[in-house]
Amino acid sequence: TIVLSIGETVEEVTDSGFLATAVTLSVSLLGDDSLLQVHPNGIRRIRSDRRINEFTPPNKGIISKVAVNQRQVAIALTDNTIIYFELDAANQLEEKAKPSVQGEIAAMDMCAITAGRSRSKFLCVGSFETSWIVRVLSLEPGPNFMQVLSRQALPDRPESLCLTEIATGASSKDGGQSTLFLYAGLTNGVLMRIQVDPVTGQLAPDFRTRFLGTRPVKLFKVEVQGQPAVLALSSRSWMCYNYQGRYQVTPMSYETLEYASSFTSEACPEGFVCVAGNTLRILTTDRLGEGFNQQ
Repeated sequence: TIVLSIGETVEEVTDSGFLATAVTLSVSLLGDDSLLQVHPNGIRRIRSDRRINEFTPPNKGIISKVAVNQRQVAIALTDNTIIYFELDAANQLEEKAKPSVQGEIAAMDMCAITAGRSRSKFLCVGSFETSWIVRVLSLEPGPNFMQVLSRQALPDRPESLCLTEIATGASSKDGGQSTLFLYAGLTNGVLMRIQVDPVTGQLAPDFRTRFLGTRPVKLFKVEVQGQPAVLALSSRSWMCYNYQGRYQVTPMSYETLEYASSFTSEACPEGFVCVAGNTLRILTTDRLGEGFNQQ
């Protein structure tokens, strides 16, 4: 793992606190004062005062999948067990549950925590029983904690899941309502979009599908004009976003990207940092609302 600082120049940072000798599965902000690095052998929490807390899976377990937001962490191990954590009142990462999920776990996600809430209500898990399915588990304390609220069969293996709220009409900052969607990026290059009931966690019986390209679809949560959006990367890159009150799924005029994340700096107020081949690129979008089709 390499850590870079990006200003007028790009420089490698050697004292970040991140474990550089491991493959990084996820990096995120946790709470108000921490960075969280998840790697195959554990979870590493780096505090603002440089203190480091670590969690190692029991029985030398290996972490394969991660779902994380500002206060919640779920990891799946290669033996297909899930361990779920929450930040407690003392700002400690506390293990809360080990739900049992049958079959191979291919992808997981949970929503970002919205204003006024202390947790995301749902954890989505894509796994294999007799076929590929996605389940919605409850994260709300009480009798339904870690119970399956709904499930949906998938036509192929999920490469990536993304649970996020996106406006399909007027944006939330313009007084509109956001809709909770579960996006599933499949190995066969298809993107599924399923509406989720924000109260019950029920998956809507009807869903949208779109063929994006010949590679498995990887999904990344980003922002476009300050609003939540999703980058869907296959052999072509696509953006799912709201622009001027219209929900759009638009191909991007750029070469094939493998990974992406939102990126902000003084010189780039809203962009993406992406991996293309063996290069790291910082991109911004323009001509929003147009169908950018040129390769």
